[in-house]
Amino acid sequence: MKIFLSLLFVCFSLSSFAQTVGEVSASSTRMSPQTLQKLFLLKPGDAFTPEAYDKAQDDLHNLRVFKKLDFSTTEQGDKVNISIDAQDGSYIFPLAFAAGGAKSAAGVSLAGGNLFKQGESTFLFVGGSQDGVTASAGITQGDDHLSIGYTKLNFDQRFYSGYRSNMFGVFSTTDDEDEYTNDLKAQVHSKKEQFSATYSHRFSRTVRAFIRPEYVRYAYSAPGFDNGNHNQITLGLRLTDDIRQGTNMGALSGYGLTDKEKSLRNLPHARQGYAADIFYTGGGNWTGSDYDIAKLGVNAAWVLELKNRHMLIVQGKAQDAFKASFSDEVLSAGLLTFGRYDRQIRGERGLGVGASFVYYLLRNNTGLLSLAPFYENAYIYAGGGYRAHSGAGATLSYKLWRFPLPVGLNYTHNLQDGGDLVGFIIGGAF
Repeated sequence: MKIFLSLLFVCFSLSSFAQTVGEVSASSTRMSPQTLQKLFLLKPGDAFTPEAYDKAQDDLHNLRVFKKLDFSTTEQGDKVNISIDAQDGSYIFPLAFAAGGAKSAAGVSLAGGNLFKQGESTFLFVGGSQDGVTASAGITQGDDHLSIGYTKLNFDQRFYSGYRSNMFGVFSTTDDEDEYTNDLKAQVHSKKEQFSATYSHRFSRTVRAFIRPEYVRYAYSAPGFDNGNHNQITLGLRLTDDIRQGTNMGALSGYGLTDKEKSLRNLPHARQGYAADIFYTGGGNWTGSDYDIAKLGVNAAWVLELKNRHMLIVQGKAQDAFKASFSDEVLSAGLLTFGRYDRQIRGERGLGVGASFVYYLLRNNTGLLSLAPFYENAYIYAGGGYRAHSGAGATLSYKLWRFPLPVGLNYTHNLQDGGDLVGFIIGGAF
């Protein structure tokens, strides 16, 4: 009887300390208070915990449209009232870039934020190189994202022993044409045209689903390849709880840095973040494809952020092309993230793993200077066996708080070819 009464007292005590969200009030410069309340994760009646409150604040910071963002709470019995004071703005900002190497590439983007007073972000991008052109546009508002993209490639595809082939793409500035001439088996001129539309919807803070229909057409100068349409549809599900999302162009206008001071302070304890997605790609007569396509892929990443903000990143990727002609096979470069390579392996299926440690050499009110050594390895099943594609190296990059894209240098040593590549980088994530 005493045990029962003790348990009853403990349960009553815990329930008496449980708090819920009371009133959520908001004020802002451009967007309506109702819009700001809708974008805030916590709603009246939700359970209130310090962790949920912190994540709800992060969601508003991550919109990157605020010049000022203050939060305060008042307790009223078992309810916690939340007040949000925001100063939001809008921006449109152009950015041009050029990249060099064995090949050159250039592009220009136009980014906009909060233009329609909904906390949305928009972008338009056009780029090109001697191998082709690409263009894309998109908008993210609340739980929904929509983007379209077009790419046209015109390039030489070279094949080597070990089921290796050269890298290709509008922004692939590496070129192996003069490096592996003794290993060259064949070469074919290739053309690719692709148009895609992607729509995704966020069902909760961590769960998002997407669909991507694509028109794809290949043309090869030699017989024996899979010329024709490869139209396909991809369905996917993504789970994510990021540690800190990057800034956007609004930083150049003074917006989007409302959590900079918080990000510069050391953490009370280490924390973790994760991202995982699974996707299925299908094609056939029902998509207007000349070939049957069935591919399954999974990606996962885990991030450990230490108290001093240094980060350990571990990731894994896997793909299986159950039904795929030559053009839709798995490429090892798609299973690797950190390095830069001038050759890759194509095959029926593959698995890639990698790890990187981001060490901040400098972290202050001006920007972030980091050195990130890495190691990564992929195995591709081709020709009746698994073949390795691995690399090691480091990335040295610097990001100004008032400039949204980190810039720097990447060094990669290919552990199979013994080749070394040094390349300029712009963009990426911390």
